Amino acid sequence: MSMADKISGEEYKDGHDGEKDHHINWKKAALIGCIPLIVMLSSFFGVTRLIGEESYNDVVLMVQERFGLLGIFLYVYIVDTLILPISPDFVYPIAVGLNPFMMIPLIGSASALGGMTSYAIGRLLYRIPVIKRLTGKAYLKWGGYIRRYGVMFVILAGILPLPFSTICVAAGAVQMDARKVTLACLTRFIRTAIYFALFSLMI
Repeated sequence: MSMADKISGEEYKDGHDGEKDHHINWKKAALIGCIPLIVMLSSFFGVTRLIGEESYNDVVLMVQERFGLLGIFLYVYIVDTLILPISPDFVYPIAVGLNPFMMIPLIGSASALGGMTSYAIGRLLYRIPVIKRLTGKAYLKWGGYIRRYGVMFVILAGILPLPFSTICVAAGAVQMDARKVTLACLTRFIRTAIYFALFSLMI
């Protein structure tokens, strides 16, 4: 029996995975999740002070000319669609040097669409054996939390430093209502605005 079969069978009898407790210590989760953000902000602050504003603007211009807005959009969309060991937040050190009225809608849209695509992968393709193997761990780790907290968990994943694409895949795998997930994914615009503001303060 494959891992995915165990997940859909033994691990989720009657909507619960055995005796596993799915309570969350939100304060602890938020503190742990903020560590990468703090490191990134500190590093960005240090680098911009080291190279100077003029050199930083040159780097932003170079990236913009080489990859363009489409490149930024695709990077965020792909990272927030697939379960990858990289973060969409890596885009902010460059994006923050550009027009916020252009970048916040761009990044927010890419991130929200990525979450919706992840949800669709989990919902529509989970029964395909290859997809089961790729998404089974996400279902096993986060499915129980989604069953317990419902759409609120996806909303919080959209704002807090939680693995957004992974949780959206799990939301699809447990067949959460598509309209609720779509609305939950729109919280990525809020997160984008917050992160953009934080990185702007470091310049």
